[in-house]
Amino acid sequence: MDSSRTDSLKHAAIGAAVSLVTFFLPLSPVIGGGVAGYLHGPDRTEGAKVGGLSGLLAAVPGAVLVTLIASIFVIVGPGQRSALLVAVAVFLVALLFTVVYGGVLGAAGGFVGALLNEEFARPVETDPARLHGDVRDAESDLDSEVTEFDEPIDESASV
Repeated sequence: MDSSRTDSLKHAAIGAAVSLVTFFLPLSPVIGGGVAGYLHGPDRTEGAKVGGLSGLLAAVPGAVLVTLIASIFVIVGPGQRSALLVAVAVFLVALLFTVVYGGVLGAAGGFVGALLNEEFARPVETDPARLHGDVRDAESDLDSEVTEFDEPIDESASV
């Protein structure tokens, strides 16, 4: 496996973990996909792909959880013969729903995450004199024009 594929899987797994941790929030695949897209880098297309993969990875445990909860109702209810068939059908429907839900929302989050990575990856320009605490040198570069805040106040001309 090459490095970019390994990084994609690693970032998608991190995003899936975030989705699973935030499962109680609405639209949690967007959060996980956003984390995965941000980690993957500024390319929006790749961010959407990694975010979608993150949503797909988070969908499998979600489908298993839904199936376990639904199986309780099937086992307790009438018709023990068809319980296995109903459990499999519930799992497949839940998997389909969670894959679509997680994949689409994860891809949208991955796109936004890559966009945020692109926005915040640029260096912030700060005057080196300000970094070292010498404000006088930094202020000498400013325009020498007098602003309204620098003008002297004439207190004798009160209203």
